[in-house]
Amino acid sequence: MDGSATSKRVTAPKDVLIFSAGGLEHGGGIGRMIGYMLDAWPRGCRRPKPKVVDTRGPPRRVLALVIFARSILQLVQAGLTTRPLIYIHIAGRGSTLRKAILTAVARVFRLRIVLHLHDFDYKAFLSTLPASALGLIGWVFRSASAVVVLGQADRQTVTQVLGVSPSAVVVVANCVPAPTIEAPVRPPGGPVQFLFLGDPSRRKGVHDLLAAFSHPSLSGEGVPPWRAVIAGGGAEVDGFREAVSALGLGDRVSLPGWVGRDEVQTLLSGADVLVLPSYGEGMAMSVLEGMSHGRCIVCTPVGALAEVIEHGRSGLLVQPGDVEGLAGALRATLDDPEVRERLGAQANARYRTHYDVLAYPERINAVFDLAEARPGLVSLATPCEEPRA
Repeated sequence: MDGSATSKRVTAPKDVLIFSAGGLEHGGGIGRMIGYMLDAWPRGCRRPKPKVVDTRGPPRRVLALVIFARSILQLVQAGLTTRPLIYIHIAGRGSTLRKAILTAVARVFRLRIVLHLHDFDYKAFLSTLPASALGLIGWVFRSASAVVVLGQADRQTVTQVLGVSPSAVVVVANCVPAPTIEAPVRPPGGPVQFLFLGDPSRRKGVHDLLAAFSHPSLSGEGVPPWRAVIAGGGAEVDGFREAVSALGLGDRVSLPGWVGRDEVQTLLSGADVLVLPSYGEGMAMSVLEGMSHGRCIVCTPVGALAEVIEHGRSGLLVQPGDVEGLAGALRATLDDPEVRERLGAQANARYRTHYDVLAYPERINAVFDLAEARPGLVSLATPCEEPRA
């Protein structure tokens, strides 16, 4: 993590109120990350476990405005009573509008704010906006006492485009928990299992993945046996099911739709290769989850994934849209179990060093300390430790 809190200490850190679209149930990767963090929150931590406020509800729900209005009322109530630290998760488009309103309300009550940016290409989103809107978003980010980003590219965006002080920007990688179930013992010679996790879409590169699966190097004579699961819900699933049938892949590729957390663990435990040929990511949870299970990773170097996977060492990187390269990478993992095992072991080693969620509460609490230590406030002790003499 980049950045640090100062050395002055007090004994009563503020409560934290988290505002995030969809909450834990319908928040996608962000919701999973928040849930993992809360599950890992240490007992006896000096700072109480944060509480979550949903700002949107399920995607495309007709009551979204009602849910957002309710979140504003909860913020107002908190501003009048407990005065917590406000921790806002923000992405592009509608999320930015909602969080700008919440930021303005929090500023009325002079509450400290931490913004956490999750977006597959926030810089591109900002480039589409008129100067007036860009100025407003710059004000939102500069109003925060600390801004959390997933990688160096986002750090440059918020400092160079939005004008946030570098001292207020902290890089904190996403994290995931260790596997909860062991991989099943499979007889040798069985099909290699490919797994995609996420809402299937063109942005996620699922059309390229299907094209790679139907490539001669994976569908011709003498190809080792394989199967694939493309797991996740979303508006494009039915279209991809039709594409699977049209390509003659129905006996090898399945799209079960949305899967819950326990089902994700089961799929990961039985997979050999986690593949994500995406065109845009912040820091994909599915890649980190694959690393936690020691799976061989094949993905694109988009967003912060270029900082997570080292090509040829902890996974294989393929450029977005390169179907030929994707097919070649998948064939390489298909042909040689030693390649899969070596890359999976290195990926797991990186997970244990950098992306284990057990270390995440301490990292994010240090950000909260930093936010409360901005000019005019004293800082806090590391929340999960007692102050030292």
